[in-house]
Amino acid sequence: MRFIIIYFEFIQQPISMSKTQYHRISIFFHRLIFWLVVSAFVTIELKGQYPKGSETRESCKTIHGLFGLLMGLRLGARFIFDVPTPTNPKPVFVTLAKSMHWLLHALLLISPSFGILYFQYGGKELHFFGWIWPQLVTPNPEMKKMVTGIHELLGNSLYFLIGLHALAGLWQHYALKDDTPRRMLNKIPS
Repeated sequence: MRFIIIYFEFIQQPISMSKTQYHRISIFFHRLIFWLVVSAFVTIELKGQYPKGSETRESCKTIHGLFGLLMGLRLGARFIFDVPTPTNPKPVFVTLAKSMHWLLHALLLISPSFGILYFQYGGKELHFFGWIWPQLVTPNPEMKKMVTGIHELLGNSLYFLIGLHALAGLWQHYALKDDTPRRMLNKIPS
């Protein structure tokens, strides 16, 4: 019942962008992606605790991949609901913020793409909500090794960028005293 109430609260908010706040669906996806990224990192680190070929290890890889594939939803919400006008009018901060967000979004989409290639080059079936991903490339152990390295590099880059993103939000809130982080938390009046 609570889910239905939340759903109707989401759809009652107009799709047109407020000049001061993020849309509730954008806020929802921001939080969801945070938890998906944390979960993806945890499951892939947990995978190493189990022997190769074990069912639990394979389940960790499958769950990790599922979290990665759901990242596309966030970018869709970004395009549909856009973002409010920046509160700090300094062009350098606006440019840095936009660059950081697009780089994060790009990595959140590119990294899962290399995860898909990992499975494809490994000759493994990739399941997504009961649908089997078509085999798009010929299995190749050498390519799998290269793709694995790129996927891990992108994942490690995400650690760094997410930390930088969080520090920038804290800096905006405490040093610049602007309301950007509060707008994403939906803590300011319309």
